Parts: sequence; C-alpha cells; structure tokens
Amino acid sequence: MKLLQSGVDLLTIQAWLGHARVATTHRYATADVEMMRNGLEKAGVTGDHGVRFRPNDSGLQLLNSI
Repeated sequence: MKLLQSGVDLLTIQAWLGHARVATTHRYATADVEMMRNGLEKAGVTGDHGVRFRPNDSGLQLLNSI
C-alpha cells in the first residue's frame, strides 16, 4: 500500500514482488479512503452530484423475478 500511495504503478510492484500475474499483486492491494479521495480529485470528480439511483416498482419487480 505504501508503494501504491507513493505513486508506484501496480505492474512495477508486481515485478518487484516477483508475482507471475498482476492479479496476484492486486489481491494484496486494497485502496484506502485517502487514495480514493485523491483519485477523485485528480479526475475532477466532485461530491456535489449526490444523486443515487432509486429503482421504481417495475424495476424492482423485474429484478426480483430474475
């Protein structure tokens, strides 16, 4: 996590750890709240959108029937 937080990409970390697949390295990398906040800021995403999807009754009925 310290490497990721310092800006080292996952492929480089994979090579340092000697993992054959990046999926193995990814398994050990869990993003913390600070990384998520920084990523959103870099992407220009703000928290003012605040709209959450609320399915209507017909949408819920469809999902329940699956």
